[in-house]
Amino acid sequence: MDSSTERAEREVRLAVARLMSAADRLDLEEFVAMFHADADFHNPIGMVSRGRDEIRSLHEKLYSPTPPPGFPTFTDAASTGGVQAVRVLRPDVAIVDWHWTQTGARADEKEWPPREGTNTTVWARDEAGEWRVAAWRDKDFPPGFDRPPGH
Repeated sequence: MDSSTERAEREVRLAVARLMSAADRLDLEEFVAMFHADADFHNPIGMVSRGRDEIRSLHEKLYSPTPPPGFPTFTDAASTGGVQAVRVLRPDVAIVDWHWTQTGARADEKEWPPREGTNTTVWARDEAGEWRVAAWRDKDFPPGFDRPPGH
């Protein structure tokens, strides 16, 4: 018989997979729907969005083939990712860490170099029992970064 922790971990992993799939398909509505209404989103360059409306506004730019000057576009980007760890704090709250890579992003018509980083998200069940992101923290590794041995 499954424990509530094992069941919660399986459910969170499925929610993460849905979120990553929506991001890969540039499905703005599905991506944003995976967040709590009052979620916060921190990207690697320090931009902070609070609430679904701000998260949607940011990602409308990122998912656009013609974003405003200075904003990247992910329309031709390819990303990979994988969950590194899920820690269920309570049956309704979990922390997820995953590793990601991205190639093909552009800003101001220039292709970005390949990127790599980690992401930490806090997931919590909403009133209907669905897992949604409450907090998102994204981190890029500096170019040329190699992890120290054993880490």
